[in-house]
Amino acid sequence: MAIEIMGLGWHVRFVPASLMDVMSDFYVKTLGVPRSGKMRHADGYAEQKDYLWGGENIIMNHNYGGEDVAVSPREADPEAARQVPLFRVGALDSIVEGLRAKGLPVRDPRRCFGGREAFVVDPMGMLLGLRQCDADSPLAQDREATRRRLRGEAFNPGCVSLPSDWQEIGWIRIRAADLPALIGFYRDVMGFPLVAKAPGHALFDIGDNTLLELAPGGISRPAPKAQMASLAAMILRVVSVPRVVEFLRPRGVHFVHEMFSPARGNLTYIADPEGNVIGFTDRLHPGAYVDKMPVYPEDIEAQRRWVEASAGAARR
Repeated sequence: MAIEIMGLGWHVRFVPASLMDVMSDFYVKTLGVPRSGKMRHADGYAEQKDYLWGGENIIMNHNYGGEDVAVSPREADPEAARQVPLFRVGALDSIVEGLRAKGLPVRDPRRCFGGREAFVVDPMGMLLGLRQCDADSPLAQDREATRRRLRGEAFNPGCVSLPSDWQEIGWIRIRAADLPALIGFYRDVMGFPLVAKAPGHALFDIGDNTLLELAPGGISRPAPKAQMASLAAMILRVVSVPRVVEFLRPRGVHFVHEMFSPARGNLTYIADPEGNVIGFTDRLHPGAYVDKMPVYPEDIEAQRRWVEASAGAARR
């Protein structure tokens, strides 16, 4: 058995409530990242949430909570920030020029693994990455992203489109203190498919054209007592959270939050050996939702893609 990953569903950042309006204005009004939903009421964790569109089936989720969220200056350093989402983009230089014209702090574009990338610093002091892949990239994920872009196949649930030449979150980069050990954890313990490895980098397939990138330069931290005590978490869509728990429990993985069942499915959080938080969720068929709960189109699309991909794999 292995974890059946459908794809990246959410990239979550935990933000002080006092920054809610300035963060929202920065991402929505200044960067032009469309909002897919907003909840101003407090939930059971005393958080308020902003849902931003990350392209395809991905949500950038800002959870606003207490004022004890502390951001180290390391988080504004591309060589040290612990967990950074990177958008696939075209015409990187033009995008950087446009952002700088708005007065935004953008790092100079530079070469990276398989392309070029730049970073913008948000009001919390966290990075958002922009990456343009090389035209001759050997990665199947990059070729598929190009195919989708050229054929106009990018999924949009009816919200405003992403800025011109922004496609989707294509990577989550985690900086590791002990890169070989962390590669071994994701490959051998978690069972994630390793699709590329080069000096100082490793790429894992986390479903539907998105990659987990491990790179050196991080700091190992103890596992947080709760997911909200971390700065960020990625949440993966999976076929079955109970089966994920069954797979990981005997492997000694640390559970930050045991499986629980929100209205739309099951959810659990684990931490890797360096304290990075990963969530796993499955989503119920809309017919099984609690009464009068709205259907999220990205959930339907994610399920459709998984069924289609599974059928294609069975034919091969």
